[in-house]
Parts: sequence; C-alpha cells; structure tokens
Amino acid sequence: MFITESLQQYLSEKLQHVEKLGVETLSCRVDFSRDQHHHKGDVYRVEINVSVPGKLLRIVELNEDIRAAIDLATDKLLRQARKFKSKKLDRARRPGRFSKKGANE
Repeated sequence: MFITESLQQYLSEKLQHVEKLGVETLSCRVDFSRDQHHHKGDVYRVEINVSVPGKLLRIVELNEDIRAAIDLATDKLLRQARKFKSKKLDRARRPGRFSKKGANE
C-alpha cells in the first residue's frame, strides 16, 4: 500500500506522543495494509510494533478510515507505554519487596 506524505506526517505526529512519555524505544515498525477478508468497502489494517527494553509493544487495529485506525492504534500504544513505564518505575521504587528478612516466612 502506498503511503502519502500527509499520512506519513500524520503518523509521525501521533507517535511523538509516545516519545514525550520518556519510554526508551529500541525500534518502531508500522505496517499498513488493506484487509482482504471484507467484501464491502475498504477496511484498513494498521499494525504498530515498538521494541522497548525487555518487551515488545504490539498493536493491531482495523477500521474503514485509515486515519481512524491510526488514531485507535496510537491510543492503544500510549496506554501500553504508560503501563510499561509505571511497572518499570514501581519495580525501581521497590527493589527488595520480598527480600526482607521474615517476609517469606
């Protein structure tokens, strides 16, 4: 599927929100396709794979409008990135949660 300049700019603006969270990303891959399993109209598929240290954040979204599919996918990506970041911060704040003497007895 051919990606227009405006669509590429739209996607990069949406993905900048993830960068603002401060989550370290190793790589990011976005795939666009037109879903072939629907007989009526075009259904677009957006798949976003973001590699972060120790985990892969993967989102797949289907919609009749490609920009709506991008919106839904980036919203899901933001939720996953926030969850990943909060888990990472919680582990850093409580490193010895079960290592105290008598905690496992």
